[in-house]
Amino acid sequence: MSDDETGTTRRWRVGELAEAAGLTVRALHHYEHLGLLVPSRTEANHRFYDRGDVERLYRIRALRELGLSLPEIAQTLRAAPGALRDALRDHLARAEQELTRITELRDRLRHLCDRAETSVDASALLGAVEAMSRVEHHIAARQAAGRPERGFEDRWRALGVDLRACMDDGEPPSSTRARELARRVQARLHAFTGGDQATLEALARLRRDAPPQELAGWTPALFRYLDGALAALEDEVEP
Repeated sequence: MSDDETGTTRRWRVGELAEAAGLTVRALHHYEHLGLLVPSRTEANHRFYDRGDVERLYRIRALRELGLSLPEIAQTLRAAPGALRDALRDHLARAEQELTRITELRDRLRHLCDRAETSVDASALLGAVEAMSRVEHHIAARQAAGRPERGFEDRWRALGVDLRACMDDGEPPSSTRARELARRVQARLHAFTGGDQATLEALARLRRDAPPQELAGWTPALFRYLDGALAALEDEVEP
């Protein structure tokens, strides 16, 4: 197969291909070391690349743009055709997880920026950041231990609906109904934290200093009402 009008098969030296592809010679050498793109050799042992190598390089660059690592690309190119579909699905799942993480980070930063624009004490903001970190580490540890929060949002949304009904009806946080709901919330919090006092305190600090604007139907006002009901529970047991 010829690549130009003279009938000569086009060949690229390593420097020419690197320049045309926007890569460094070192990068092409690395691809060769990984077995991703192995050039042919002249009798003088100089590297050269042909049309098939250029097509393979295009596939490598396309997969790289999708975020696949070089080992993943090497495995995909070596495997059966269906492996590409599986690799892309796996990468999509990771991208969606990362998108969720970035979205949550954006929401936290937005909330902290809003708080920073008010006359909030800097130590309170720092404490909120520390509390966020502690809660995040606790969630990550639970997930790593195979204890995902199945049905978490539905359960909290239902509790929030019931507690909001108390608040909207004008009942004080110390009312019997509000205290009973606070007791159920307290049980959920203890189940989530495993009774770890530091994590419970971190959650309390977040409710007070950096409550989410909207979390499964819960608003800052509802969190304040909850804290009032929890305080009423503490008063019950005090001598």
